[in-house]
This record gives sequence, C-alpha cells and structure tokens, in this order.
Amino acid sequence: MTAYSAFFMVFAIGVGALAIDVGRMTVLRSQMQDRADAGAMAAAVQLDGRNGAQARATAVAMNAMSQMSAIPGDGQNLNVQTVNFYSVYGATPVAATGDEDSKVVEVILEPRRVNFFLEPILNPSGADHYENLAARAVAAANPFICQAPPLMVCDLGEADPTMDLALQSNIGRQIVLKPPPGGSTSWGPGNYGLLALPDGSIGADDIETALAAVQPADCYSLDVSTAPGVKTNKVQNGINARFDLPGGLPFPAPDVINYPKDVEIEADSTVLMGSGTWDIDVYWAAKHGGSVPVELQQGPQSASRYQVYLYEQGLQFGRNGRLTIYPVDGALPAGYTAVSPGGQSIPVDAANADDPDFDGVPSQTVASNGYARRLVQVAVLQCVAEGVKGSHTYPTNGNFLEMFLTESVDDKAIYGEIVHPLSPSNDPDFHANVKLID
Repeated sequence: MTAYSAFFMVFAIGVGALAIDVGRMTVLRSQMQDRADAGAMAAAVQLDGRNGAQARATAVAMNAMSQMSAIPGDGQNLNVQTVNFYSVYGATPVAATGDEDSKVVEVILEPRRVNFFLEPILNPSGADHYENLAARAVAAANPFICQAPPLMVCDLGEADPTMDLALQSNIGRQIVLKPPPGGSTSWGPGNYGLLALPDGSIGADDIETALAAVQPADCYSLDVSTAPGVKTNKVQNGINARFDLPGGLPFPAPDVINYPKDVEIEADSTVLMGSGTWDIDVYWAAKHGGSVPVELQQGPQSASRYQVYLYEQGLQFGRNGRLTIYPVDGALPAGYTAVSPGGQSIPVDAANADDPDFDGVPSQTVASNGYARRLVQVAVLQCVAEGVKGSHTYPTNGNFLEMFLTESVDDKAIYGEIVHPLSPSNDPDFHANVKLID
C-alpha cells in the first residue's frame, strides 16, 4: 500500500504540475497575442499614405501601449521585436517600398520563456526546462471619408516639393480647385476638379446635388474615380448653394461674404496656387471700418480668410499664424493663442443684400452644419505619377485636404484656402476601418 500510495502521489503531483504548465503557457500565449493584435491595429491606423506613415506606425506599435505578465521567466514586459510593412499581403507578401504603398503592417513580439514545473520532476537532470513562445499579428486599414463633396485636386508637390499640399507651411494658401473652362491651365490631362460619386455616377445633375448637399450621404474609399467634363452651370449652382444667392439652392453658410483672392491669383489667372497673402487690411476697412484687430495681426503672418470667417461669427478659436484650432477643446498647444471676438460682426450692406461681395448675412435658413458649410473635403491625386486622364479610378493614398471656400463661383472656377490635411485623428468623418487579417 505504501508503494502504491507513493506511486500515485508522484503521479498526482505530475498531473498537477502538467496542468499548471499547460495553463501558464495558454495564458501567456493569449496575453502575447492580445499585445500583438493591439499593436498591429493601432499601427494600421497610421497607414494613411503620407510621409512618415511607417515611422508613426512603428512608434505606435512599440510605445502606444505596454503589457506585462508575471508568467515569463525572462522578464515581465511583452515587447515588440519587429514591425514590417507590406504593399500586398497574401501567399507571397510584397514588402512596401515606402510610406505611400504601406498598406499592411506586421507586428512580431519578442519571444518569451515559460519555465516548466513538470519536467524537472520527471527529468531531474539539472538542465533548464522551458519553452519559448512567439506571437505575431497582421493588420490593414481601409480608410474612408464620409460627407465629402465630389472634389479633387492634383498635388503640386509632384513638380515642386515645397508646394506639397500636405505641408503645414502651405496652410492658408489659396488654390484654384477647379479652373474655369476654356482656360489655358488645368490640373491634369482634361478639365478636372471633380470626382464621380461613390456609386460611380458622373452626371451633371448628380454632381450638382452632391456639391450642394449639406451632408453628402455616401463615403469615399482610398480609391476614387474622376469625373471629366465641364458641367459649368451645375458646378456653379452646387457650390453657390453655400452663398445665399438669389434664386439659388437652399441652406447657406452663416456668413456668406466673399473674401479677396491671394495677390498672385488676383494678378494672374493662370496661377493655380497663391502664397496665402491677401489684402486683409483693405477688406477689413471696407467691411468693418478701421484697422484689423490686433489679435488677427499678431505673429509673423496675418490671419487667414478662414480665421476672419470664424472671427466675424464671434467664434473663439486658437491661432498660430495661419494654423487654426476650432473648436477649442481644453488647453491650446504651445505656439497658439486664443482669439476671442467680442461678438458677431458679419458684414452687412442693406443696399446690396444677397450679394456676397458686399453682404455676408444670409436671408435663407442657415445650413444645419453651421460654420462648416463653407468647408469642403478634397481628394489629392498624384496626377503625373498616376497618369490621370479620362474617367478612371485612382488611389488617393489617404490624402485628403480640408479647404475653406473663399468666395462664390461666378467665373466657373472654385477657389479654396487650405485649412489642414485630413486624417482619422483630426476629422470625425475620416474613418480608419482597421481589421486584423492574420
């Protein structure tokens, strides 16, 4: 009985130790996989095709979160060992060549060691008894932007890197979003500036409806299709719905005043992008009398048209040169100052009511999205590299701009001022749509 009891005691201890070892390995494997999954999904959000996407994704995967476990015998931290990027992921993954074609991210954790309880009992040789566990995760993002009008622009940075539309230094500069028909300039082969709707529609009536919509119903993915053709009156009507013109479409912005063009665009109709310098002093004297408020003059650059637009509505915003934060939520970042208008001061001219050149107060019911009625989201295409022409589908690589419509359309051209590049982190209508794929 003693011999049998001793045998079964050893057996029971072995079974118990085995259960503990298996359980510890299972828990650690789950912890490591959770860490890898979270790192990969957080990193995938950063894959927007912009400069620095890989660096941001790597930093997020490695540092955005930390996880510890008491199970490993070689330390508690579950750290990321390697972050890899792919343009295509399948049976034979294709490594990405840079930020633009990084579509998929792979996160690999450092192997972690589990020391066994059972094996030393069954094999008391004095050797180390452990197993290394590994974990990896692969994720991809398929960003999409909703409530955006069918507008696109070619990136001038293709010809001149200093004119890259995503650069912070270009915020506040004016762009001719859609040149007037018959002009000698164009953004690419053909007369562009317009996108097909997400469902593929390119008819003039459909484009007009989408341009005039307060909140367009459909969403654009990373790939968009161009809509060639002039569509002159429809484009004019769609944009001017924001400007309270007599006989026009409903729901204008709360301030419909027209702002002056950049001096370069005013002087030369073939210029597609100005410097951001506009005659704010003349505008202010004509519309408000006196000098521009000091808080709109402070710093190396005078206020942008978008900032004046917010000021005239009595809206508080943060300003750093032409950089703008609105709405203000909490403390402003370093370099920004709070601009607090004394109240609403939209230009009024009873003698020229309903003329945006003189009168900014709308007579119709204001759009439900308020100040944002004059903001548009614009896809930026690499027209040279992609050979943009005709009605075809092209990648945006996640490049979208938010722009402020500076004036109503009277010569069939659309003029906008760069507010900032869009990303899932600064626009609630820009969604990352991340998913694990392996």
